[in-house]
Amino acid sequence: MKNRILACAAATLVAATTVSLASCSSDADSSTDADQLSVLLDWNPNPDHLALYTADHTGAYEDHGVDPEFILPGNTADAAKLVSLGQADVAVSYETDTILAASQGLDVVSVGALIPTPLNSIITKSDSGIRTAKDLAGKTVAGSGTPSQQASMDYIARTAGIDPDSIEMPNVQQNLNQALLSDQVDAIAGAYPNIEGVELAEKTDITVLSPEELGMPDNAELVIIANPTRLKEDAAYADRVRGFLAGTAEGQDAALADPDTAVDAMTPETKGAYDPDTLTKMVDATVAVLRKDGTTPVFGVQDPADWAEYADWMRDNGLLDGGIDGATATTNDYLPA
Repeated sequence: MKNRILACAAATLVAATTVSLASCSSDADSSTDADQLSVLLDWNPNPDHLALYTADHTGAYEDHGVDPEFILPGNTADAAKLVSLGQADVAVSYETDTILAASQGLDVVSVGALIPTPLNSIITKSDSGIRTAKDLAGKTVAGSGTPSQQASMDYIARTAGIDPDSIEMPNVQQNLNQALLSDQVDAIAGAYPNIEGVELAEKTDITVLSPEELGMPDNAELVIIANPTRLKEDAAYADRVRGFLAGTAEGQDAALADPDTAVDAMTPETKGAYDPDTLTKMVDATVAVLRKDGTTPVFGVQDPADWAEYADWMRDNGLLDGGIDGATATTNDYLPA
């Protein structure tokens, strides 16, 4: 299978959602329209996507009759909107943002957890003096612009007993590490210890404030979202989503069984971003995240009761308006049996 990362498609999606994704496809593409599935990523390719790229590398997607087109995000906040509009078939997003999007009437549902445990940390240089969330008062903390990030930071501040308005939060999109290393900010939020943390630790001494230390509840860090109306009304689309999830499940299993296979799959996708040693450390750290309880996880499965509880927590803490039942924002119906 020929993997395509379509940076131009991302720009097209953001600029004009009526333009076909096919306009950015390669003329050399040998797959049929019936096979293709556009997959909008949450970030540049990195080991959080190891299940996706390992599936592509091993031919798992081809075995399941689907040809994914991985699209670089033009804006990390666009995923739910574009899937709702049908301008991306599926996207990698976040549990928090998926619940927010559903509560706002966007036509999205999570069909599988890609990273089922929270990673969203605050990272700072060790000499910053920041040791707990309370130390963030009066500091500048860079974020990546996701819809839920400011509300989450406000919650962290209130829980720590400090004024949320005392924290300045510039949006640096995907330039989190650069902002911290160049001392433009005191800390970065939304950083992952298995990705940004690994890279930063090679260049400076860092302190990582984990989600648990910040008082954040358990949730799925990364999920795969699809359009529920299309799933119900378009059998071909539903079949492609099923094939994509089945292939991704096999990709995760292959990566966990042999992390070197995941490194091989990720190497061409991350060329120029991470050197080989850094990539290997990131893959190993991501495998450890997925195996956090020491067992081999079943790919994708989500507990609707957990989503309902998390949505209640969001509502209770000012992150969510409206009466949405979080359980309705997720489904396991399209995962492999």
